[in-house]
Amino acid sequence: MNKLWVFIRDNFLTKKFITFGFIGVFNTLIHMLVYGVFYTDFSAGAFLSNVFAFIIASTFSYFANAYITFKPKNKSATQFSAVVFVFLSRLLISSLLAQFFDYAVLNWLEIDYSIYPLAKYIAPFLASALLIPLAFLSLDVVFKRTSDLKDRKDKE
Repeated sequence: MNKLWVFIRDNFLTKKFITFGFIGVFNTLIHMLVYGVFYTDFSAGAFLSNVFAFIIASTFSYFANAYITFKPKNKSATQFSAVVFVFLSRLLISSLLAQFFDYAVLNWLEIDYSIYPLAKYIAPFLASALLIPLAFLSLDVVFKRTSDLKDRKDKE
């Protein structure tokens, strides 16, 4: 139990993680705003609106986290590609988790969204919340490794 506490303290009770969280909040607001604009103003539909929102919010997230949170010595196209891979992986995993939690809320807990409309946000919230620490650790590794990779290439 003590090792778990040390891991949590050293990785998640830090200024870096809190900064990552604040950027995540802004990222979510950007995603929601862009989604709303494309869905409502351009009649793009849910899928295309989400794709545009994801691309714009993810681009913001990359640059904000690169310059404010992780501060790698070097930035590159390889780094950006690796970060986008993490984002896409998170999108896929969170979508699957949200589907599972939605099923559980509707079928196991038997909550009716028409009676409790806010309950429909339980599934995506749980899915997203579970993946925040994993996303943070993944991006920390990506930014460190890709920054070091460029250093090694420059030395050769």
